[in-house]
Amino acid sequence: FLCDSPEEIEKKILPMKTDVRRERRTDPGVPEDCPVYDLHKLFSSEETLKWVNEGCTTAGIGCIDCKKKLIPSIIEKLAPIRRKRGELSKDRVIEVLHEGNRSAGEFALETMAAVRKAMNYQVL
Repeated sequence: FLCDSPEEIEKKILPMKTDVRRERRTDPGVPEDCPVYDLHKLFSSEETLKWVNEGCTTAGIGCIDCKKKLIPSIIEKLAPIRRKRGELSKDRVIEVLHEGNRSAGEFALETMAAVRKAMNYQVL
């Protein structure tokens, strides 16, 4: 989840399934067939992607090494979201929802008035 703590992120990433061809640490893998590599493409730098690609295809790194390199990238990219969420109180969220509801209601009334006028509809 976007608001997971660093500990929760690590707890979810470490047991992830990887390339099924890598039964042993010494077996070369195919990064494109690995969901961890897909996450690297979203969260990691080009330099890390190259490191993962070479290390996986040559069996130079293990899947745990790959996952441990991914975890800090995810934590770093999600930090602003976690920080912003931490600043929001339940009362503020409810206030924003009420403001949006009020604004949408006003807009809907104006729109329906314009529709009625365009259709020459009169409310009895």
